Amino acid sequence: MAFGKRRKADGSVPVLPLEEAKKLVRQFESDIARNEDTMYGAALFFECLALVHAGQEPILETYRKQFRNIIQAGKADTERAESLLEQVRKQPAQSAALLRDFRFGNCREHPQAEEMLKRARIMVRTYEEIFPNRPRSRPFDEKEIFRLLETASEKLA
Repeated sequence: MAFGKRRKADGSVPVLPLEEAKKLVRQFESDIARNEDTMYGAALFFECLALVHAGQEPILETYRKQFRNIIQAGKADTERAESLLEQVRKQPAQSAALLRDFRFGNCREHPQAEEMLKRARIMVRTYEEIFPNRPRSRPFDEKEIFRLLETASEKLA
């Protein structure tokens, strides 16, 4: 990670009061969870596209590559963030300022990253609304994907 604006002129990390450091850690934990939600939302969006474009393999392959790249980059961001968080937890006051410099990719691999980020967040919120307490690991059937698509489409419009 390059030296960020939060570092001292000599490149060192400022020592923070312990309560401020703990607050940064809690916020960063939320940021990691939001990144994981975004990646799940992107995967849900792909599931919906796969339903809409069923039988159109060239189109699906293009989308599959885009979403695979988004998911892989998002997972890499999460892994780097968790590693940094583990390091910070060992000495929160001495290293918590590093958390301020970390940036998640937020669908940067997509040609329209901001729009994709918006869609992913809407998809995951919609999922949570219509399938509360449903394990994310459970596969969808076509009816469930259609319901998700239909409900999310109203919010995307």
